[in-house]
Amino acid sequence: MTEELSVPVTGTTIDVTPHPRLLAVLGDIEFAPWQCLAELIDNAFDDFLAARPVGETPTVAISLPGRRSDRRDAQVWINDNGRGMSLEHLTGAVSAGWTSNARYGKLGLFGMGFNIATARLGNITTVRTTRAGDLDWLIVTLNLRDMAKNANFEVPITREPKDDISVHGTEIIISDLKQEQHEALSRQQTKIRRVLGDVYSFLLREKGFSLLVDNTAVQPLLPCVWNHDRFVVVRGERITAYIEINKDLTPLAACQDCGRWQDAGVSACEECGSRQIEVRERRIEGWLGIQRYSHKTDFGIDFLRNGRKILVRDPSLFSWVDPNEPGAHPVPEYPIEVPYEGRIVGEIHLDHVRVNYQKNAFEFDTPEWKYAVRQLRGEGPLRPQHARAAGYDTNESPIGRLFTGYRRLDPGLRSLVPGDGSHAINQRSRDWAEEFRRGNPDFESDAMWYEAARQHDEPKANVPPEATQTSDDPEQDARARLGIPSPTDPVPMAPDLAQVRETEEQKQERYRSAGEQLLDISGEYSLPNYSSWQVTVYGLTGTEIVDSNGQRVPVYVQGQRGPEVHVFVDFEHPLFTAFGGDPREYAVIGIAEYMRERRGSNTTLSSIVADVKERCLPDQKVTPDALAAVAHGLLSRLRDAMRPVVAGNAEGFWALIGADDQATAEQAFAGEGLDIAWADVRAEGEWIAYAPVTAVTRLVQQRPDNFFDGKVFRASYGSFQDAHARSLAVSRIAGYLSDVGLLAERRTRTRPDDLNRGRLSCRLLDSELAEVATND
Repeated sequence: MTEELSVPVTGTTIDVTPHPRLLAVLGDIEFAPWQCLAELIDNAFDDFLAARPVGETPTVAISLPGRRSDRRDAQVWINDNGRGMSLEHLTGAVSAGWTSNARYGKLGLFGMGFNIATARLGNITTVRTTRAGDLDWLIVTLNLRDMAKNANFEVPITREPKDDISVHGTEIIISDLKQEQHEALSRQQTKIRRVLGDVYSFLLREKGFSLLVDNTAVQPLLPCVWNHDRFVVVRGERITAYIEINKDLTPLAACQDCGRWQDAGVSACEECGSRQIEVRERRIEGWLGIQRYSHKTDFGIDFLRNGRKILVRDPSLFSWVDPNEPGAHPVPEYPIEVPYEGRIVGEIHLDHVRVNYQKNAFEFDTPEWKYAVRQLRGEGPLRPQHARAAGYDTNESPIGRLFTGYRRLDPGLRSLVPGDGSHAINQRSRDWAEEFRRGNPDFESDAMWYEAARQHDEPKANVPPEATQTSDDPEQDARARLGIPSPTDPVPMAPDLAQVRETEEQKQERYRSAGEQLLDISGEYSLPNYSSWQVTVYGLTGTEIVDSNGQRVPVYVQGQRGPEVHVFVDFEHPLFTAFGGDPREYAVIGIAEYMRERRGSNTTLSSIVADVKERCLPDQKVTPDALAAVAHGLLSRLRDAMRPVVAGNAEGFWALIGADDQATAEQAFAGEGLDIAWADVRAEGEWIAYAPVTAVTRLVQQRPDNFFDGKVFRASYGSFQDAHARSLAVSRIAGYLSDVGLLAERRTRTRPDDLNRGRLSCRLLDSELAEVATND
């Protein structure tokens, strides 16, 4: 028996309000990760175009999950310094189908972009917004699962006091990411940055907007075209390599609801009846030109709407469709000659032509698009013979002229193609273009390309006869050219397999397998001005330990990858069995010697051993320094527990800690001299291990919802409805952190009462760490 769905009915009407599940279903609409981000960028850029921030660079900053982040902790942040939203505007902005934008003059168009983009990326979206002068942040969270479960569209709006009422802007945080989106976002930061730099190239370079991805500026993709004064001559006519496009069209009335254009005198839309009519100017503008290099796919025309690329390197205008033949397919006309590489490019703005909801295509059946195509490429074929055969005159459109002048890739100035005297150097031209886009000043102008084309046309130098002479033995000469050894060349002999010895790596793996970890002396070993080492000590019984020379030794210390060091101790070595030496004591001596050698220090070994014991093995001491060591250990555990959360948006959390704490973290990392890149440490969230306790406290205070409720601390936060209760919970943990930080980082002599307070704070903070924080 099928259960019937109950739908409210009132009189002769039914309620067609969609179920909240609709918002989750929007996430199934096919949008690439970069497109989801672009929808949210569009909203911010629209605000910048309407009202540029005074005294600030219009900036959108995106933070993506770290490469090693856990999906459950991962987040996407999108921040802007726009005007921010009122409560009314915020309510509409998160409502499906609502938009404050007209159909023309804005990037955001359909009122569904926010909902599709956020639902596509994750299940939970939090929006924080404020205007200059507002006392509070307005905060709303959309939890798609909860909304669908409760069948309720209503979500609460909360307020959070601002520290500085002049702050303005909007922040979007997307969490509970979809699996496939998390994988793409956490692994494709460079690709996403490159795509966004391409799509928003015009706004970034011409409007001065700033777009950051993981604190790295998105660089606009610059067109690598010939200078405006370059030209070729065809049948006595000069054809420039750059053609400016600026075609004013008759102003028409645009319906801001359905988008249809109509005569300027109408008062209501002829299509939908709306009275939201606005007379707007229309224009086809931009440029068409010739790239300095040819490519099989990297050519075509960029079509933009309100500064954003809709079609990227589109080759469709290089094909012709016979309008007199029903069902005719496009016939490609360029490039059609070997090596089938193109170089006609362009940037055309069509702000008056409608686009689809994905913003990856124009509405090609509209009169506006078809007219633009005719203006750019004409009505007939590009090839003169085909034009005459089809009954058209020679194509004199901008694309037709570029086709006539630059269709061929003959090297030299005749076609403006770099060459080496014998053939075109197409690959080298592409390599130079890469240098151009890297910002190499030597390749900024087209001089390198032009000089190569000019030199190709210079008379060729004579080749000395000896350069082409061959040996008397044709077979030997052929072998030499092909790199084939002579039959008389000695053949290298294979090694005697019986003489293959155990490798160093194999030997150490055998020791690890046979040994038992000595946990009491394993751990981090660090001294001032020395690198920090993560040491694991193995005690072996029944296995002799030999060094790299094959000599039996009591202790063998070997560095591993990065800061890891493994120490192997032979419990049955005569030093211990016959002379009563303490294996652990000598293991510490071996570690100290390793640190001394790596540092290149002249300090005596005994002094280093004393320092190692003082600083790395203080457990049995009861002094202020011993208590500081306990605090250090506690903070280390805390940072380890925070690391997965921070990795969920490593650059976003990094931006929260402030410039002074960032500098301190960088200095701490630099002082250790580790053989790993700081950029990788930043991207993976490992920087939290070097952050001062003030930074840790700041993160907890600014993002308590990320660290409370069992995520790092046991204490409740999210379940409190009362703002004061939330504040008390955060203040209590922050107080513990402050006390523990004083002990761990200052190491000053303190009064007994202060020591007791610090010891109690260590205990209380320890008890607050959730199980997830103590599993390590």
